[in-house]
Amino acid sequence: MGSGNIVQCVIHPGIGIARVGNSPTEYFIGAETPNNPPSPPDGLFKDAEGRIKRQVAKFRIYGLDAEGNVVKQLTADDAAITWTVHVSNKKAAWYDFESAMDIPTSEPTTLRNAKYAGDRLDLVIDPGPRSINGKNAQAAFDTGKFLGATVPLGEIRTDDVGNLLVFGGFGASASPTNKKITGFNNIEWYDDVSDGSVSATVTINNQPVPVTSAWVIVAPPDYAPGIKSVVTMYDIAYQVAVEQQWLKPPAQLSFTENIYPIFERFNNLQWVNNGFYLDFGWGSPGDFLSPEMLAWLSDNSPAQQPFRQAIFNAFRNPDYATAQPDALPPFYGDGVASLPLNDNPRNWLAVTQLQYDWLGRWAAGEFIPGFDPKLVEPRTLEELPLADQPHALDKAALDFCLGGAFHPGCEATWPMRHASLYAAPFRIKQIEQEKFFGPVLTPEVAVSPDGPIGGSTPGDITRWMVLPWQVDTASCGAGYQPDINPFFPTFWPARVPNQVLPEDHYKQALDAKTSQTQRLKQFSLRLDWLRDLVTQGGQFDRINQFLTDWSKVGIVTRREVEPGNPLLPPIVHVELQNSLEEHPDDRFDKINPLEYR
Repeated sequence: MGSGNIVQCVIHPGIGIARVGNSPTEYFIGAETPNNPPSPPDGLFKDAEGRIKRQVAKFRIYGLDAEGNVVKQLTADDAAITWTVHVSNKKAAWYDFESAMDIPTSEPTTLRNAKYAGDRLDLVIDPGPRSINGKNAQAAFDTGKFLGATVPLGEIRTDDVGNLLVFGGFGASASPTNKKITGFNNIEWYDDVSDGSVSATVTINNQPVPVTSAWVIVAPPDYAPGIKSVVTMYDIAYQVAVEQQWLKPPAQLSFTENIYPIFERFNNLQWVNNGFYLDFGWGSPGDFLSPEMLAWLSDNSPAQQPFRQAIFNAFRNPDYATAQPDALPPFYGDGVASLPLNDNPRNWLAVTQLQYDWLGRWAAGEFIPGFDPKLVEPRTLEELPLADQPHALDKAALDFCLGGAFHPGCEATWPMRHASLYAAPFRIKQIEQEKFFGPVLTPEVAVSPDGPIGGSTPGDITRWMVLPWQVDTASCGAGYQPDINPFFPTFWPARVPNQVLPEDHYKQALDAKTSQTQRLKQFSLRLDWLRDLVTQGGQFDRINQFLTDWSKVGIVTRREVEPGNPLLPPIVHVELQNSLEEHPDDRFDKINPLEYR
C-alpha cells in the first residue's frame, strides 16, 4: 500500500516499557501483542554467564489518512525518519515516597536529599536528548552524572528497517559518597531506571508529516515475565480513558474477551505465590481454568446465576466504603503503612471500577456466553490486521505492568490513574518546563491539574518510585501476618515472586521413573523466591546483598509440558537460572519491610 495519502503519523506504543539488565550484549523485545508475552529467542531471560538480559522497548510509526485510518506502518524505506529520545532519572531530586498521594490517608512529604547544600541538578541524571536516523544506527545516553559520577542510562538503536529500539541501563545503583541504606528513600543514592519522551520527524516525498510522540519507561527487571497481575497498568489507563470519554467500553460484554482474562490471572499467579496455587491453581477447587469451571463461568443461563453471583460477591468493591480484608483479590493496597493492618479500606487492593462493573454484569448474565480459546491464543503483531496493530502495541506494553498496589509499585505508580497525566489514551502529556513545588509537597498540590501530574518532562514518571529500586524488590513480599494467611495478602508477585516451583523440583515431577505420589509432591512443593538471601543480619543486610546479587535470583519462565502428561498442566512457569548460594535456615517471611519505611 502506498503512502501518498498519509497526512499524519503516530508512534506506538504510546507508552513503551524497557527494563534494566546486566547482560552486556543480549536482550529481547518487550511484548507487542497482549496475549503473546515477551520471550528471548532461546527462551531464557539470562545469558550464559547468568546475567539478566535487558528488555527493549520497540517503537514503530504508523501513517494515518485524513479520516484517521491506518494506511501502513512506515519504515526507513518509506520515509526519512529521525528518532529523538530524551530520558532522565530525577529520583534523588524529588520527594520521599511515603504513600500514594491521592488516597484519603495520604500526608505531606518532603524532598529527598533535603539537606544537600549544592545545586540540586547534581542529583538529576540527565544526558540530554539523542537522535538517530536510518537503519542500524545507535547513540548512547552516556553523559549523565550524579554528584559528579557518570551514570549511563542505556542507549537507542534502529533495527534493520528503521524501527526504534530503546535500551535501559544495566541495573547500576550506588552512593558516590558511600552513604548506607537506611530505608526506602536513601540519601545520595542513585539507580539507572529512567523515563522520557520519544519523538520523531518524518518526511515523505520531501514533505514533512506531523508526528504524535510517545513515552518510554525504563523499569526494574521482570522476574516473572508473561504473568499478569489481576489489575494491570493497562486496566488503570483504560479506566482513565473511559472516564474521560476518550474511549467507549464495549456495549456488550464477551465472556472470552472481557471476563475470562480476570479469572485467568488468578490461575496464572499460582506460579509466583503459594496462596494462589492452593486456592486457584491447577487441580484446586477454585481453578477457574478447569474445563468444568470454564463451562460454568461462561454460561449466562439463569440456572448458573447464583454461582456467578457468589463469585462476584467475593470481589472487593472499589468504592472503598468499608474495609474488606477477606475479599478478592488478596493483595495489599495503597494505604499500607504498618503491620498489623488497621481498618483502613485502602489497605487492600480492588479491581478497577470498570472491571467491577463488568463482573457485576457478568453475574447478572448480561454477556455473550461461551469460551472461544482462539480469541486468547498468542498472535504476533504481523498476524493482526493492520488497523488493530497500534492498539495491540499500546495494550501489550502496559498489560505486563502492575496496576497496584501503588506502594509505590514496580514500573510506575499512582499518577497513572489521573487524567491530567495524559494527552490522549495511553499517551503521556508532555510539557516543556518542570515546575518546583517547594520543600514540602502536599496531597492537595500533588493531585491538582496544575501540580506535578499535570504534564511530564523526562524523568517525571519514575521519580515517584523507591530509591534504589532493589530496596523494594528485596523487601515487599507476602504473608506478613500469618494469623491471616501464611501467603496472603501479597504485593506484586507477578513482577516480584513470593513462592516458586524450582527447576530441580520441576525436573523430578517430570521423571517417569519416580512414583506418581513423589512426582506430585515435588510439583506441589513451592519455595520462597528469595530463600537464598541472608536474614541473620536483619533487613538491611538482606537488602545490601540484593543490591549486588539482584541478577542471581531465579526468573520464573514459561515451559510447555509434553502432551499427554496426566500429572501436570500443559503449561507451567518454573524458576530457572537461580545462582545464589543457599541459606536453608533463613526465612524471608519473617521480615517485615514496613518497619523500614
